[in-house]
Amino acid sequence: MMRRISLRAASGFVRRFAGLAGGYWAGRDRWSVWLLTAALLALTVAQVSVPVMLNLWSQRLFDALEQRAMDRLPVMAAVAGGILLFNIAVTVSHLWVKRRIQFGWRAWLTRRLVGGWLSDGRELTLPSRPGDHDNPDGRIAEDVRIVTELAVDLGHSLTYCLLLLISFSSILWQLSGVVHVAFGGLSLAVPGHLLLLALAFSAAGTAAAIAVARPLVRAAERRQGLEADFRFGLARVRENAPVIARQHGEAVERGRMALLFGGVRRGWKRQTAALVRVMAFGASYSVLSTVFPILVVAPRYVAGAITLGMMMQTAQAFQQAVAALSWPIDNLATVAQWKASVERVLGLKEALDGIAPLAPVKARVPDSLSDGGNTARKR
Repeated sequence: MMRRISLRAASGFVRRFAGLAGGYWAGRDRWSVWLLTAALLALTVAQVSVPVMLNLWSQRLFDALEQRAMDRLPVMAAVAGGILLFNIAVTVSHLWVKRRIQFGWRAWLTRRLVGGWLSDGRELTLPSRPGDHDNPDGRIAEDVRIVTELAVDLGHSLTYCLLLLISFSSILWQLSGVVHVAFGGLSLAVPGHLLLLALAFSAAGTAAAIAVARPLVRAAERRQGLEADFRFGLARVRENAPVIARQHGEAVERGRMALLFGGVRRGWKRQTAALVRVMAFGASYSVLSTVFPILVVAPRYVAGAITLGMMMQTAQAFQQAVAALSWPIDNLATVAQWKASVERVLGLKEALDGIAPLAPVKARVPDSLSDGGNTARKR
């Protein structure tokens, strides 16, 4: 039952977010936006090809070192230089395209929210509406930036990890060969055992990370709300500075600011405690993911079943597959921050959509002018 509720909430969140920001890909500039998106995807594929090329390169390099084939080293150095130049070109191009999409999306969503806020008297009615929509200027200036920038970053990193996983799963499957496992007097042939180990290792790590980092999601959401309250309080003081000065209310306002900043301090400490647990787990997991594949593959090298190059290639492929599968662990804090900002922007957008436009006020014509007009007509 809880799982069904969670899936329903997740699908509802996706629909609400698509309704908020998806129009950027359907607007008047949709062709250029889709062209940039396709270019970003192509460049992401090119990014994935770099670790694949390095994996093949390392296998040949360590085989050459094992055989003490010095004549191959200049060729390997030249190939490494070519991979380096290719990676620079892809990285720079990818950054340019990604930032074009991020700022274009932010500009589109900002215009949409500002237009909904500053029209039909909504800016006057909004503060009296119930719900979570305080500090609209902060939500438009800061949360919209976080929503659009992190959405592109997370989408790119997820796509990159999926492509990386597909590429190195194929490599691991080929390098694993078939291992015979004795079980109850029977010999079972197990293909792709290294891939299965990588999947099991990552699944265990992801489950543990989610359990450890679950409080971080709540802490991030709470801290962003407290930060927004503090910014709103400062903006209120700035707007009401003349009244505060005339009434000599500076001491009261200082006390209010101290209370708001005290909330920020509590939110910071709570998030810090959650981050300490996440970072401790992440540091342990990163070391284990480096050591574990070498220990798994080393017996085959000692037995003479594989070369040194194949051992290093297998270890690197294992690490890359685990890194791809570790996307939830690496991005849990970022997803929490992004989701909190999305909820704040959605709260503002839904509040604005629920405000009926104010009726236009018609100016009343003074009686003296009316009389004057009648007199003029009589003449």
